[in-house]
Amino acid sequence: MALMSSYFFYFGEVQRNRLDSMEHVNQLSRTVEKTASIAVYVQDSELASEIIEGIAVNDVVSEAQLISEPGFSVYSGRASLVDREGVSTLVLYHPFSEYEVIGQLKILPNAAFINQNAKKAAVNQAQMLALLIVITALLVSFIVHKALTSPLNKITNRFEEVKPGEDIRLTVPRFHQKDEIGSLVNGINTLVTSLNQSIDSERSLREKTEVLEKKFRLIFEQASAGICLIDRDNRLVTANPAFERIIYKSRSIVDSNGLKLTDWFYNQPQLESFLTDIRQSKNLDTVALDLKMKTLAGKPDCWVHCLFSKVLDDEQVSNLMIEVLMYDVTERTEREINTRFEADHDALTHLKNRRAGRRDLLELFERAKESDKIAVIMNIDLDNFKVINDVYGHEPGDIVLIEVGRRMMAVFRNDDLCIRWGGDEFIVGCYFDSNQFKERILPAIEKLASELRDSLHQNVTLPSGDSIEVGASIGIAIYPHHGQNLESVLSAADKAMYYSKSEGRDRYSIFSEATHGAEE
Repeated sequence: MALMSSYFFYFGEVQRNRLDSMEHVNQLSRTVEKTASIAVYVQDSELASEIIEGIAVNDVVSEAQLISEPGFSVYSGRASLVDREGVSTLVLYHPFSEYEVIGQLKILPNAAFINQNAKKAAVNQAQMLALLIVITALLVSFIVHKALTSPLNKITNRFEEVKPGEDIRLTVPRFHQKDEIGSLVNGINTLVTSLNQSIDSERSLREKTEVLEKKFRLIFEQASAGICLIDRDNRLVTANPAFERIIYKSRSIVDSNGLKLTDWFYNQPQLESFLTDIRQSKNLDTVALDLKMKTLAGKPDCWVHCLFSKVLDDEQVSNLMIEVLMYDVTERTEREINTRFEADHDALTHLKNRRAGRRDLLELFERAKESDKIAVIMNIDLDNFKVINDVYGHEPGDIVLIEVGRRMMAVFRNDDLCIRWGGDEFIVGCYFDSNQFKERILPAIEKLASELRDSLHQNVTLPSGDSIEVGASIGIAIYPHHGQNLESVLSAADKAMYYSKSEGRDRYSIFSEATHGAEE
């Protein structure tokens, strides 16, 4: 600060001395103004020379000159000052008329002297200012050290000796009881007291936390349900022993470290999409699913019931994890699957029963309606089945029905519906993608019906070695050509089936709207 202040003060002082010297030159010219006007008025060279020499004697003046019209000129130097730079000019007026100009007084300041004198004065002033600033700074530093730095150092050293948990109080330095240092010491003492209380509370909380941690760890490790946490990439973060026991049934498990939870289940893409939806949705916090795990070849299926819950940290949403509770529900699921199968399938042929078949046929028609496609219904009635029961008995009759169901399943695709409608009557529902009814669908339907007829026409061999001749009459109706709903299409197929029976049995017929009957 001293150097900067002296530096700027130096240039200011130089400029001020220069201005003072120029003002001194102006004062000289105004001092001799009246005398110079008279000398010019009377054209007195001696008087003019005395005036010029008197001005030129001054150290701040280099040269001077008096000029009047016409041709009167007196100057102290070797050349005229007219048209020279830096010349100060004073206009001279008539002694008896202040509005009449009779000449000029020109003075050339001694720039070298003025600059030298100004710099010398400025240097002296700057040195004095710098010295004063340095002395003041040293004095202030001494006072600050005695009044502030030294007490603070003592407080700091004492504070470093304080150990957390110890009841030690700092002493306020002398003469500082009511100033900022005293307030600082009192604040430190309050802080130490508060810190000791916090340490005591933390120690107590830590002991309670350790007890709770032992209890929760015991629950976590001894729980019968599998528990795990997965991160944003569905990778395991932690898992309990029950979870390990469950997933050991999966063929994917050798080492669970680094594996994704979805690696252990079928339909992996759907499960990953589901977990993404849970993370992104604000409404899905807890969701339960039954999932089928991948198992080793030849091993029974394994089903688990999973409860997915978001574990959300409000301050770190990016670290969202999902808690998974897992129960082995293989036995329950198998019972449900068997119960559902028994409810929807015929106990003898294992084909869909009439109730489930009607529901699936309605879905088939709805799907065909939405996509503007074709659904085909085949009504199959076994020929002379009553005779088989009467001749061979009901047990061989059941064998025939079972074989008929097996042959139907072999002819049709997995997505076709094969239904035991009742007794020896069967219904088949097919779905065709083409709308070209006459050109492509009819030949395909006839080919499929022919394959079915030929398959059913083959004899059935009983365990006793007897061979039973079997045949079937088939009636075919097409949605939407032969009806706009299931009942009307079933009725049309039924009429076509009876037409097949009336024409000699063991054949198929497609319903004809033109004749309200059926044609082969």
